[in-house]
Amino acid sequence: MTSIRALEFFSGIGGLHFGFNASGVNGRVLESFDMNQQANDTYRLSFGKSPVPRGIDRLMVKDIEKYNANCWLMSPPCQPYTRGGKLLDDQDNRAKPLLHLLDQLEKMKTPPQYLFLENVKNFETSRSRYRLVTLLQKMGYVLRECLLAPYNFGIPNDRLRYFLMARLRSSFDTATTSITQDSMDSKPEKFDPETEIIYTSWPLPAFVEDPRKTLQQHTFSIPELQKFMDENEKDGKDYLLSRQLILERPNFRFDILQPSSTRSACFTKAYGSHHVAGGGSLLQTQKMEQQEYDFSNSESIANLGLRFLTPTEVARIHVFPLDEKHGSPNPFESTSTADNVESGSAELSLGDSLTTVRPFNPRLSQGPEGPFLRFPDSMKVLHRYKLLGNSLNVWVVAELLRGVLFADHPGTPRPEYQSADGDGESNTEKSVTGSSNNAESSNGGKHDIATSEEVVSDKIQEDPQENQPTREAKRARVD
Repeated sequence: MTSIRALEFFSGIGGLHFGFNASGVNGRVLESFDMNQQANDTYRLSFGKSPVPRGIDRLMVKDIEKYNANCWLMSPPCQPYTRGGKLLDDQDNRAKPLLHLLDQLEKMKTPPQYLFLENVKNFETSRSRYRLVTLLQKMGYVLRECLLAPYNFGIPNDRLRYFLMARLRSSFDTATTSITQDSMDSKPEKFDPETEIIYTSWPLPAFVEDPRKTLQQHTFSIPELQKFMDENEKDGKDYLLSRQLILERPNFRFDILQPSSTRSACFTKAYGSHHVAGGGSLLQTQKMEQQEYDFSNSESIANLGLRFLTPTEVARIHVFPLDEKHGSPNPFESTSTADNVESGSAELSLGDSLTTVRPFNPRLSQGPEGPFLRFPDSMKVLHRYKLLGNSLNVWVVAELLRGVLFADHPGTPRPEYQSADGDGESNTEKSVTGSSNNAESSNGGKHDIATSEEVVSDKIQEDPQENQPTREAKRARVD
């Protein structure tokens, strides 16, 4: 398989980069681009290299082609499409960088063979998406689109997101795939973005397979939230929701979790602030016997000891690789890869499909030496929440890359972790099965994602469920 040379646009804190590493693909991220200074500072500490702080809407074809990249990873701003915004779509200034990239893509002599894009639900009904998929089809790309949440992959979180994966027809090796030359040479007589399949369950057919192929559906055993919790923050005194804030909101239906819960709401950039409406779930720490709530009685809700999940807990739910020896012990240290799949198998093959189901295990999302998510020491907790809320789920990205975008060769051993180090041509796969070092945190276990700037100062790199898996002519739309 061709070595992947990726560019990461709208890089944020590196969720796509982490997902790329965790997919096991043979390749590397050559460069990243973002204008957010706090995100870039975090990215530098995590990967040892700063993103290019240049407006993406100022990048021209020559600026992109110099990297000789064959893959684009994109997570453009969601505000133009989110239900909580004004839904200005392509008229929103924050949509301009993505639309500009599409303009440059159309002009490239050698466009990337692979494209991956993540955004919020609602993007699938937007004019921006219409422009995107219409252009890709015109340029000879084959598409896979889906609306999936971490919950579909065995993670207790309902962060529903839109994903698009696209490959140039010329990138398929007909000698090793089920795509025939005739099917590669032929194009649909009529392309209608309104009736394109948008998958709503996992797994879905690999690119080299018939998009309407029915795959065996799989049920994961979802781990309880206590697997993601900090041992040092069980009572969460530093993260308790203020009693006054609760009393000021009679009849407000807080999304309340217990450690035994197997589901959580989406954590947004407002999480951890006084904007609790829609910000994310809260953890109950008192009166644990109470599991039914009278929201009209604010006093009773205030007595539950509701707290925010810590940044580390949120990062774990998003499956960011963490250097746990600098914080709390790794709660998944003793977890078997078979524990989270009801069949008891560490990996399930879906008949004659190239797609394999990999049960969720965060140990497979990171190498023993990193890279790890690290925040600057001086960054406030609210800013960490905001960056995490603007990011994505690393495991979901990894599985879509591994199981769909780069699923080329039948019989190829499943990669477990691919280091980002090396020249991008022959990286060595690493199986992550060792235990974590459970040393005490240098910051007392609070706000405890590793933050030491010294630890990476010498690593700066040089520059260069619906039952059916398919829904024919049916779109998932917002009411």
